[in-house]
Amino acid sequence: MTELSVIIPAFNEEARLPRTLDSVYTYLSKRGTAFEIIVVDDGSTDHTVDEVETFAETHPNVRVIQYAPNQGKGYAVRTGMLAARGANVLFNDADGASPIEEIVKLEKSIADGADIAIGSRAKPDQTRKVEALVYRKYIGNTFNLLVRGLVLPGYHDTQCGFKMFRHKVAQDIFSVSAMNGFAFDVELLYIARLRHYKVDEIAINWTNIDGSKVNVLTDSPKMLVELLKVAVGAWFGKYRPLRGRK
Repeated sequence: MTELSVIIPAFNEEARLPRTLDSVYTYLSKRGTAFEIIVVDDGSTDHTVDEVETFAETHPNVRVIQYAPNQGKGYAVRTGMLAARGANVLFNDADGASPIEEIVKLEKSIADGADIAIGSRAKPDQTRKVEALVYRKYIGNTFNLLVRGLVLPGYHDTQCGFKMFRHKVAQDIFSVSAMNGFAFDVELLYIARLRHYKVDEIAINWTNIDGSKVNVLTDSPKMLVELLKVAVGAWFGKYRPLRGRK
């Protein structure tokens, strides 16, 4: 039985992905438990797929799902999550900003009863270390204030690309989610709240890696629009809980 699936969404990540793949694979291999790594190529126009296929030739249980054209990070993560076979499923950004070693914190949370464990760069914790660019940190904090005010009160950081789900929970949530852009995390967590899943937010170490695919000038307004869509959809009952769930 596959114990863990790691989903890595990638769009034009030929430069950053190889290091992340090597880090994740090396760490998980040393643990001795069954795992798989699924890279979802979101319509890349560079050599991202070539890099993954070359890596997979000498590293078992690594595969790539490829499609075109580019659909957005939310679409890529959803595609990988629905294809995963692991008892627990983690999605991890291609840049490796969240060290894979932090996975033990999320796994402990799941083992202790959480349905979803999410990494957080903003939850107060004196033991964690976060190295973020000042202007991105400011924009992130501003977005989170809007998230808390419109849809999800109580979270410090909804956007960190390091989240773990129990397999059945992932199948449930991602089968009904529809947001393809960078604000897809908000939709996921809102659906989880409606379905009364237990979500644990955990402070993790995080380091900014050059080459982010988020364009502050063009993507910030898009994320705000997506957030408003989630808020409006919630108001009109788009994300109703499943029948029989309490």
